[in-house]
Amino acid sequence: MKRYLLYMLLFLTWSLIACDDGKIYDETVIVTGEGRTLKLTGQITGVESWPEEYSVVVAGFGDGEFAVASKSVPASAADGEELEVTLSGISDEVKQVELCVINKLRRKIVSFYQLDCSTISDTIKMEVGTINAGMFHCIQQEVFNNSCTTCHGGSTSAGAGLYLTEGKSYTALVGKKAVKDKAGSLLVKPGEASASFLHKVLNTDVSKGWRIDHSDLGLMPALLTMIDNWIDAGAVEDEPILPAE
Repeated sequence: MKRYLLYMLLFLTWSLIACDDGKIYDETVIVTGEGRTLKLTGQITGVESWPEEYSVVVAGFGDGEFAVASKSVPASAADGEELEVTLSGISDEVKQVELCVINKLRRKIVSFYQLDCSTISDTIKMEVGTINAGMFHCIQQEVFNNSCTTCHGGSTSAGAGLYLTEGKSYTALVGKKAVKDKAGSLLVKPGEASASFLHKVLNTDVSKGWRIDHSDLGLMPALLTMIDNWIDAGAVEDEPILPAE
């Protein structure tokens, strides 16, 4: 028995020696960041209105539309308190920083604020002020205001009685029957983009015989997808920005 214990002790000692490579490792690994640092300040609301396919971020871009570096932006407090977001390690490849929305491929979909940082070598300060980053607000700005309001409420009348101007578009679309559809489908049916007449108007040739072919408005595919995703996510209206007291 004593001989067996002796052999076991010798074996364990040999095993410990064999596993020791002679180096002493630190318990904490310190990573040193390189590159510039971006500090964003501002009041940003509507962040929670975006579905998981998108992220509201502060991001750095080179020559393309895909973010080289990015960091998610939290929503401002309801009382109007400003937030601060810091993004470190911005390489020389980044020529412009933006407060924007990207998809899962890191491609820019909508931009709220841009800053040329090509000549800034140290800290990049980005003061964006008050920003409504809500999803429906983006649809209003990027789609309705740019391509629709000329005929739908921008003048004295609205085509088919449909007002797509700010403050009226949400009420006019969500849960309302389409007067141009004989089947009586809803313009926007929350949770079902494919069953919404707005989707058919923008993505099919259903309007080809109308005065204006709405499938030929020149909208980017990413914006059409954004509208569908908004509907599928429940067609939520953004919360208004509350001013600081």
